[in-house]
Amino acid sequence: MNKRTLTIIAILLALLFIGALVWGVTTKSKLEASYTEKSDEAEQLTLLRDNLMKSVDSLDQAFREVSGENAELQGQLTEAQETAKRALYDMRQAQKSRKNDNDVAYKMRLQIEDLINVRTMLETSIVELTEENEDLRKRNVVLRQDLSTAKTEAYEATKQVDNLSRMNESMEADLERMTLGAFKATAIQVDLLRKNGSNTANASRARRIAVSFDLTDVPAEYLGVRPIYLVLTDASATPVISENPVRATSMVNGAEKPLIALEGRDVNLERNQRISFTHELSDKLAEGFYRAEIYTDVGMLGSAKVQLR
Repeated sequence: MNKRTLTIIAILLALLFIGALVWGVTTKSKLEASYTEKSDEAEQLTLLRDNLMKSVDSLDQAFREVSGENAELQGQLTEAQETAKRALYDMRQAQKSRKNDNDVAYKMRLQIEDLINVRTMLETSIVELTEENEDLRKRNVVLRQDLSTAKTEAYEATKQVDNLSRMNESMEADLERMTLGAFKATAIQVDLLRKNGSNTANASRARRIAVSFDLTDVPAEYLGVRPIYLVLTDASATPVISENPVRATSMVNGAEKPLIALEGRDVNLERNQRISFTHELSDKLAEGFYRAEIYTDVGMLGSAKVQLR
């Protein structure tokens, strides 16, 4: 190999490595501008630049000494070829790293979008649950108020029932004291009737009242003609007044008791007999409890309760 050939080879190698240097520096600048945040890639480009700079320095030294150092130039050529291979390898690695980084970035963007969607769903659920909890708290307050009102009403109703029960027991005791002992009505039956004569417990349909009772083993001193009165009272012991009430008096516990009866008539009392009354009601009766009371001139014979709904 003559001196001219070596010179040409040296010049070509120098141009090759200067071009490689320029390409490497340009590529490095573009990569640094696009991926400045990727430290690994920057380090690889820096290494590539340094290697190329060293190669150019070596080639320059070989070119100056080419005339007398053919063997050394051959060695530099081999080293330059190896450096060029390394530079190409580094470039390919940098490109591969960039592709991998792009894939990772794409996957990370997908994960971030999923997380944003999940966060939005959770925020929406939290708002809905907050509104539902607020509604439940309001309903709970209303229910507690209703429960308190219901308890109060139940307590008042219980008191009223207790009062009515005590009043009823007191009235029963009073009525028992008012009867005449052996001279009393038994098997008392009270029926409220419709217009067609059938029984009813409906206050709006009751049009007449039928009362019947037995007198058994009547003492001799009470036999004969005596007045019998039918009185109907409500739960407060107030008499129900008809269009033509029968007003009378009865001796009860040694004192005169004024009566406002639905009906009254004279009956020839026998030792054993059954007596009945049927009275057309002037007005409709209200719902509640009523008591049919049977009187004669010398006292009460008995009573019985009935309820209308």
